[in-house]
Amino acid sequence: MFGDYKMHENSGVNPPYSPAYPVEWECPLRTLEVITQVDPAKVRALLSDTPFELVNDRVAFRFMLSPGHTLAIHAGQMFDLMVTVPVRYQDLFTQTHIYMYCSDPMGICAGRELFGYTKKDTDYAFEETPDGKVSGWVRRRKVPLVDFSFTPDPQAPLVMLTDDAEQPGGEIHVRRLPHPERPAVAYADVVYRRTPLRYSAPVGGRIDWTLHASAYDPIADLRPEVLSAHFMTSDVYGGGFAVEDRRLITRLLP
Repeated sequence: MFGDYKMHENSGVNPPYSPAYPVEWECPLRTLEVITQVDPAKVRALLSDTPFELVNDRVAFRFMLSPGHTLAIHAGQMFDLMVTVPVRYQDLFTQTHIYMYCSDPMGICAGRELFGYTKKDTDYAFEETPDGKVSGWVRRRKVPLVDFSFTPDPQAPLVMLTDDAEQPGGEIHVRRLPHPERPAVAYADVVYRRTPLRYSAPVGGRIDWTLHASAYDPIADLRPEVLSAHFMTSDVYGGGFAVEDRRLITRLLP
């Protein structure tokens, strides 16, 4: 079920507690990234219960296909939509995902339990053509969230998440454990991870997309203004104790 990967001694179905999945995984990565500008007040409201400092007014929408993902062998691939902002915390120049959607239940569980991701379930389409075009859609429980179509264009502007020569590295989130007796948080900490990536040079282009309104998944409420769109690939992408920088940074509660 997990290819060549095996459970660690203290994970899996016996003993019956988290994580009930391998923490090692690997796959290539194919990413369509749309860099947008969003009212910072909207993002700060979403980050109000975190200690993170917002860096600028840019938000990246990353449509990420992972062919052959070792946590999703049964499906042949995994898909994620990450809505990402650059942040600083302590000495880290990094990023956090304000919204996340994932096609695979194992990826959802691993992300939420280990790293505090906001991952929710999704269905998707992600189609590439030989001329470099990428198109698809994202839906959650049959409710449309995004339709997108990317066309390569060497004349298109190329804007990254920040203007820094070195882009934010890794990912940081507040990981929370819900209280069993009331709608509150029983435990919270700050978790950082940095997975290996070696992206190709970005191929710039034009994005034609529609963000659909949804009361349950209000990504359209960000009202993003598109600055740039580009496509990148990486043959190196993976996780686990042997390849990642994984840190519990701060215990927040109790």
